[in-house]
Amino acid sequence: MISNKKQALVEDHEYNWQEQDMAVAEYLRGSPDFFARNPELLLEIEVPHYQRGAVSLVERRLSLHREQYNDLRDRLSEIVDVAHQNDHLGELLHDYSVALMAADSIVEVLEITQTTLTNQLGCEDVRAILIRNDLIEMCFEDAPSNVTLQDPVFSRSLRELHTRRPVYCGHASAERIEQFFPDTELAVKSVAIIRLSKVAGRQSLEIGYLALGSESKKRFAPHMGTDFLKRFGALLSARLAVFYD
Repeated sequence: MISNKKQALVEDHEYNWQEQDMAVAEYLRGSPDFFARNPELLLEIEVPHYQRGAVSLVERRLSLHREQYNDLRDRLSEIVDVAHQNDHLGELLHDYSVALMAADSIVEVLEITQTTLTNQLGCEDVRAILIRNDLIEMCFEDAPSNVTLQDPVFSRSLRELHTRRPVYCGHASAERIEQFFPDTELAVKSVAIIRLSKVAGRQSLEIGYLALGSESKKRFAPHMGTDFLKRFGALLSARLAVFYD
């Protein structure tokens, strides 16, 4: 019974403080010139500060403004960095598309692709897997070491590896390493797998896959954006589509 009375007293006390706080806050909002009429209070009132002990109201307000300024400056810096990165990637896609149009053969197309990904983006391992047909086999008397030709049934075997989506980024499972990087010397920890396809009307014809491997788990993380890789894959798909008429 006594404990209940104590609890009630505590609750009443807290409620009274809340009422008083609300009343003071409401008064100050309605009297913006209060501190102009009572300037001495700005120096007399001390506000608890967990890092520095009690500070004056003026100091506390300046500190808050400084924190807000630093936060806004950091955000602006991040926005500028992202803008610079987007500009760089936009130029890279432009240069890549021009190089693809100037390429004389499918071998040169894939060499340009590997050079761009390796030199411009720092990809550690780049593999191309193309669905074979008569024209492709004629073009590849000796396929480069990073290019593999597979039968159409191969694409169906990848359905369990989450490669139906245009781009997959994530963990390099043993199955993915076996399928895309069977002879790699890297300790592949993450992969980006770009699906290559030719769109004809409402239908999509599988062309193959472009696989990027990295020894870093964070390089191709599941949460990363894939817009750039989608556009890169779309450019390569459009250039390879002529070999799949």
